Amino acid sequence: MIGYRDQGYERLMRPLYSFAEADRLAGVTRGTSSRWLKGYRYWYTDERRAAPPITPERNQPGAVSFIDLVEVIVTGKLRQRGFSLRRIRQINEYCQLALNRNRPLVTETFKTDGREVFVKAQGGFLLDVLHGRGTQAWDEVLDPFLDTLDYEGELARRWWPRGKAEPVVVDPDYGFGLPVVSGSGVRTEIVAERFRAGDAPEDIAYDFGLSPAGVEAALRYELPDAA
Repeated sequence: MIGYRDQGYERLMRPLYSFAEADRLAGVTRGTSSRWLKGYRYWYTDERRAAPPITPERNQPGAVSFIDLVEVIVTGKLRQRGFSLRRIRQINEYCQLALNRNRPLVTETFKTDGREVFVKAQGGFLLDVLHGRGTQAWDEVLDPFLDTLDYEGELARRWWPRGKAEPVVVDPDYGFGLPVVSGSGVRTEIVAERFRAGDAPEDIAYDFGLSPAGVEAALRYELPDAA
């Protein structure tokens, strides 16, 4: 099965985020990233059980890499469509074998070839897992999200959380991996802090060398209720 360390993309797998930051960026509830990435224990009647992580291939159990973050987002979107964690683990394991990738959900192969595996498998394991919902899940959830990713050397390289038409990007090489205004390295949270402090958008744009459109995009991302 194809690994990634020999491809020179350690920067995509280095620890960048706390679990709380990953929860916020992925739009999941508090503590979710830790449970999905590390696994967890729970009581079932009088028995103590262990739920394994979504993938066992992580290098940094105490923090979250960019690749981990993308995997959490994919998992969260499938959960929103009603897939249980057990089903998602099964999907991931099946795609590992079918696509020959250690972490298939974060690869360009999953974007280009995954639909055939995810939707069109007939009479086999995956069809039973999806219960006929594969087409809807792919078309409504996965495909739109995968279009917000850029890939490099097979792995997801950056994420445009509001789509590529909006100049806000999550890139592990800029802003400590937090969302920035594209082309500037200025974190969107800093723009929002200045705005909350009472600074006018035009003053923020001047101080950081941003375009008015860049400031507006940062505010739409950080303060959607105020947009």
